[in-house]
Amino acid sequence: MKNIEQWIWLDSEVYPDFQRCRCTSFDKDGDKTYCVAEFKKTVKSDKNINKAKIRISGDTLYELYINGKFIGNGPAAAGGDYGDTNGTVWHYADLREAVIDKNEAELFIRVQLSPVSMTEISTGLGGVFAEIELQYDDGESETILTDETWLARLNRSYNKPYSFDGNIKADMWLNAKMQNGTRKIKDAPIPCLDYTIIYPDNMQKILVHAGETKEITLEFDKIYSASLALIIETDGCIINADVIEFGDVHSGEEQIIACEDMEYYGIEYHSMGAYTLKITNYGVKTTTILPAARFQRYPVTQSGKFNCSDEKLNDIYNVCKWTLEICRQTLHLDSPKHQEPLACTGDYYIESLMTAFTFGDMRLSELDIMRTADEIIHHNGKMFHTTYSLIWLQMILDVYKFTGNRELIIYCKDAMVTLLNLFSTYIGENRLVDNPPDYMFVDWVVADGHSMHHPPKALGQTVLNAFYYNGLIVAAQLAEIIGENELQEKYTLDAEMHKKAFNEILFDSEKGLYFDGLNTPVEPSFWLPQNIEGRYFSKHANILSVLCGLCEGEKAKTIIEKVMSEKFITELQPYFMHYLFEALKKTGLYEKYAMNELRRWSVMTDACKKGLQEGWIKPQEDYSFDHSHAWGGTPAYQLPEAITGFKMLEAGFKKISLTPNLFDLDFADVSIPTPCGYIVCKLKKGEKPIIIIPDGIDCEVNYEKL
Repeated sequence: MKNIEQWIWLDSEVYPDFQRCRCTSFDKDGDKTYCVAEFKKTVKSDKNINKAKIRISGDTLYELYINGKFIGNGPAAAGGDYGDTNGTVWHYADLREAVIDKNEAELFIRVQLSPVSMTEISTGLGGVFAEIELQYDDGESETILTDETWLARLNRSYNKPYSFDGNIKADMWLNAKMQNGTRKIKDAPIPCLDYTIIYPDNMQKILVHAGETKEITLEFDKIYSASLALIIETDGCIINADVIEFGDVHSGEEQIIACEDMEYYGIEYHSMGAYTLKITNYGVKTTTILPAARFQRYPVTQSGKFNCSDEKLNDIYNVCKWTLEICRQTLHLDSPKHQEPLACTGDYYIESLMTAFTFGDMRLSELDIMRTADEIIHHNGKMFHTTYSLIWLQMILDVYKFTGNRELIIYCKDAMVTLLNLFSTYIGENRLVDNPPDYMFVDWVVADGHSMHHPPKALGQTVLNAFYYNGLIVAAQLAEIIGENELQEKYTLDAEMHKKAFNEILFDSEKGLYFDGLNTPVEPSFWLPQNIEGRYFSKHANILSVLCGLCEGEKAKTIIEKVMSEKFITELQPYFMHYLFEALKKTGLYEKYAMNELRRWSVMTDACKKGLQEGWIKPQEDYSFDHSHAWGGTPAYQLPEAITGFKMLEAGFKKISLTPNLFDLDFADVSIPTPCGYIVCKLKKGEKPIIIIPDGIDCEVNYEKL
């Protein structure tokens, strides 16, 4: 490809009101102009066109069709931070291929103006570009660019988000106009999404007679990241679709008014476990509808396996793995229902570890890391979730361990320095992080009437300081890997000083626990409540103090034993359980506690096997959990890692060790995807284990746990 970006849009003289829009859905005061524009061009040849290589991007969302066939949508998400009303520095172009096998290519692109979901980010200016290389059977090729020879129209049937009115006709075709907005474009280093038409369990052709209204609910076997797909035969009907995730949790609504036969595919996707269609036939003929959905996900080329003698653990693994699959779009999502942007690093970090043991392709995690680096630079270090920006550092290190990609660390170095420089301004005279803008995020729970989403200082300071210490330690490791010796020495020294202050100030020797924060006053703001009196002790603060290495040996082990046996101010949600499991490993207590703790997930999977519930403790009475939240899916990582005893000894699977362990199980069969093939571990009580290591991986196997 020649990387030529010629953006086109609707003629501004004909459509002056459909040129600009807000940059993100968080902008409540910006231009909320919404429209759907369509562009087409037909290329005919006396030779057979074999296939097309395509480079394409749209602002905000596009769909591409060739010869009437849906090729895909995009572009890959730009990233963005929660609450940000401005655009990102970079936008992404998708690289696609399509088989044509005809002497004609009808190129059709549908483009949305204005963000609808939180992950959609605009430059504030409508547009689309495509560079399409048509390859002929004789080996010759021709490049088609978007330009003013393309035809364009406003399709007024899409009159607002999630609404299609076929009675409002599309405008006539006019020539497109070149669009001169400036955009910085990168090619997305990930594959384009896969699309599959799926059908409900009780799939049937729905018949609605003239003058009749019929309502029907159609269930899917799982929760899918999917858009509506309806084949409609009618001369006039109104369809109101209520998309349901699970139970009484609704994901969204759409209205389709059809006045003739059509195939309807929703532009936006939902978290879809079922949908209810209310169909009113106002025509004279019987309306028939074939209901389906278009499922979209990041491509799956490898798929790990976990199967054991405990069916509840099998269900837990499978539900966690499936939920991860529907959250893997062009970035990792918290869930397809919420579709939050890059702010949710805590989610992405756990999902990256889950991915390493289930699907193996780490390119999406690498891109999440790089997009976050871009955001950190763009915002001078400040991200919405203060703790999550520190978790980003750990994510870089862990993803590097699975890929061996030093270039990832080099790409992130400036952002790492920017982030830690900002945090150095939060250090008080007591040498702790003492005056940050907030203490979020800890966990989705309430402690003594205070939300741990954005807790007061007395409930959040220790957690933030533990993550900061870990960030310094990890930054020193990252600096060492890329040969930045001065940075390594600086962050190591900063960490030593911070550890000393942390233990002097935040450890309660009488209780033998770390307390949650100081009672010193703060200047409150929207996300930082007024500080409170009292000394609080949470599991969260003590787990992280151990996990991050702020205490060691018997002291650390004693603290985790207290976490497991004593009552604290609040419990842990499934998200934070990940850190508990890692602390159990660090203190040698994993074998004692882990399997019983992992079985706690059966409360959620027994209630819903279609997707993973967001948590097991409602953070507030009026809050409805979604059932598609992969942040609580750590069992999909913990189970295969625990049974195999996997450890990465040299990054990129150059050298690993396995210490197989059946725990309390009778048998277990695990497959872990790697770039070299699958690591297979089959264990059965009383029988010799079967261990298969792919060529190219140096492996040490220790049988001491069997």
